[in-house]
Amino acid sequence: MKKLFTPFEKGPLKLKNRLVMAPMTRSRAIGNLPNELMATYYSQRSGAGLIVTEGTAPSPQGLGYPRIPGIYSDEQVKEWKKVTDAVHQNGSKIFLQIMHTGRIAHVANIPGGQLPVGPSNIRAAGEILPTRLVYSNTLFRKLLAWRGLRV
Repeated sequence: MKKLFTPFEKGPLKLKNRLVMAPMTRSRAIGNLPNELMATYYSQRSGAGLIVTEGTAPSPQGLGYPRIPGIYSDEQVKEWKKVTDAVHQNGSKIFLQIMHTGRIAHVANIPGGQLPVGPSNIRAAGEILPTRLVYSNTLFRKLLAWRGLRV
């Protein structure tokens, strides 16, 4: 157990400890932009030596579902810098998980009404709701309010 809290080094990667925070989808990136809430979230978890971020879209066609961050515009890069700075302040490292939703995407969640891009033209099982339906749902709004969040 003592080894868990000791520094780790492999090639150019140097971590303050051997704890790694696995990625979790947060869906807090309003307008697909990283924000102060995300910087606070990741900073609060920077006791870990390494944090792997939530899935982040490399292109507009990679968004697919509501409020996931992107990394394809200058503005997004600028906002991610605030997140990484907050984590680095506490001596932790942060890796960006690049994620493309592929064929599970919904056209209503992709900017400009572009069509989803994926590895197959075979429709995925299940469905994803468009942003406007998810966030107009009264029950969903009550749940967010209960957690202290607003749409």
